[in-house]
Amino acid sequence: MKPIYKLSFFVLFAFLATSCSDFLDKEPHTLTPETYFNTESELQTFLTGVYSPLMQEPFYGSDYLLTNGGGDDLSFYQRSNPVDGIICNNANSGNSSVLKFWRLLYDGINRANMLLENADNNTAISQNVRDKVKAEALFLRSFYYFNLVQGWGDVPMRLASVNSPDNLNLARTPKQDVYNQVIKDINTAMPFLYTSDQLSYTGRVTQSAAKAILARIYLFRAGENYRDIAVGMSITNTTDSIQEYFTHARDLCMEIKNSGLHGLVKPYSSIFTDMCTDKYNSTGIRESIWEAEEAGNRSTPDQASGRAGNTFGFGATKDYSTNSTYASLKGMSNPGYSYKFIYGSLKLYEMYESEGDTARCDWNIAPYEYTYATAAPNQVTGRQYYFGKKPAALTTIEGLPCTQLGQASSDANKTRCDAKFRRELEQVTPKNKNYTPINVPIIHYSDVLLMLAEAENEINDVPSGLAYSCLDEVRLRADIFPLTGSGMTKEDFRVAVKKERAMELCFEGIRRWDLIRWGDYYSAMSEMPNYTSRAGWGTNLKYAENYYKVSVYYNFFPIPDMEMSVNKLIVKNNPGW
Repeated sequence: MKPIYKLSFFVLFAFLATSCSDFLDKEPHTLTPETYFNTESELQTFLTGVYSPLMQEPFYGSDYLLTNGGGDDLSFYQRSNPVDGIICNNANSGNSSVLKFWRLLYDGINRANMLLENADNNTAISQNVRDKVKAEALFLRSFYYFNLVQGWGDVPMRLASVNSPDNLNLARTPKQDVYNQVIKDINTAMPFLYTSDQLSYTGRVTQSAAKAILARIYLFRAGENYRDIAVGMSITNTTDSIQEYFTHARDLCMEIKNSGLHGLVKPYSSIFTDMCTDKYNSTGIRESIWEAEEAGNRSTPDQASGRAGNTFGFGATKDYSTNSTYASLKGMSNPGYSYKFIYGSLKLYEMYESEGDTARCDWNIAPYEYTYATAAPNQVTGRQYYFGKKPAALTTIEGLPCTQLGQASSDANKTRCDAKFRRELEQVTPKNKNYTPINVPIIHYSDVLLMLAEAENEINDVPSGLAYSCLDEVRLRADIFPLTGSGMTKEDFRVAVKKERAMELCFEGIRRWDLIRWGDYYSAMSEMPNYTSRAGWGTNLKYAENYYKVSVYYNFFPIPDMEMSVNKLIVKNNPGW
């Protein structure tokens, strides 16, 4: 960890003061455990600070879905000059993105520990309020630890706040012990959390979110042997424990399914349209279970916006944020600027083609590009669709023409921009060049159904009716054919689930971890030159082949050099780093 003793109450609350517009009137230098945590408002304000790491740039605010969680077989970094990091497979133990993520997670853990230690200072505050605040803090601490163990394996586990330079040194805790603590704490927290029907928004963790994340934890834990073997470490799971983890994951997902609180909204794009337009499950069907909430445009002190749609996602290549005529416009008149750093791979595109899946393909992978005037300010003049992507009856959007590219040029470039997060839909104006109010999904119901299908398959000899029905529910929402009655073997069904998760959850920071827990990471990345060499991979994007040249050691992140220089009890890095 960084010298976290520097993160005094003064620094922490100075941060919270910029994160919450209705912060306290007290002077920051008076904020200590003795003078704070005395009212319900103070507890809730501090809890906001425990949530805050989720939406910051090293996490869901940008880097997690870009530089750290984006290195997979479904996407690539769309620049011929690589960025240093996991995404281009050229990271090292001094990589800044990896370091920032590590620091942010421990920052969130330390905040959670502070709240847990002080939430009961004033017993006059309702017991129910204190229990809920502590439950959310306990869950968030667990979630941050899961992200640490998912990335690094064995990590130092701190269950008390750090407020002195004398206790910075702490050895790495075996990952199985971290898992045990995380699972215990989530189960402890779960009964005190809100249920999804008690909240009108999805930025706060609920019982459904806790169950879904715990199922995700069990599935990743079940695959630990794959990466242990890959890097030459001793395996940590037994056959019986793996079956136990799959069973727990299945049971948790069944509880969510049987609750009747969640469903799939149609069309598929609706869930992401809501996230782009500052809405929460607007149809009344609760598909989104938990989101990283972003807000505003950085024009106010709260600094709560992220970069979804700007660094990953879809927007214009022209910036209108400094043009008074266009900055406060929405829609096609000002689609918002995007660097378009993330493109979908030909492998992903061909998955959709093989299934006839246009609903998810045309939302997740850009079906069009904007056209622009040739003279400044180069305003948007329309949309140019790729061949076969323009609806037949569509001639204009907001009065601007919609045209179509020819088939030859379209087929020669099926590697196109990630379009899951679209700045054109933003409602906050003026639109900032770099910062957006678009929320990012952490878990939604289709993921729960696919986890349920996968876990159910793994604990049976042949696919069950339940496994088929969960998989088909997701497929039918995408208007593709069901698989029930196809007579699949267990392995056939496993392959089908892997493909379905790719098509459903691409660009959400999940695929890389799926590949790792399946033991497919190195082989999937190594096979990508079979796609980059093909005609459908854009000629000017062939450089991406270099970004798939990955080592087996990338199953783990490197322990940051900065951490090892501060924490003297970490004396050895992960294998290969």
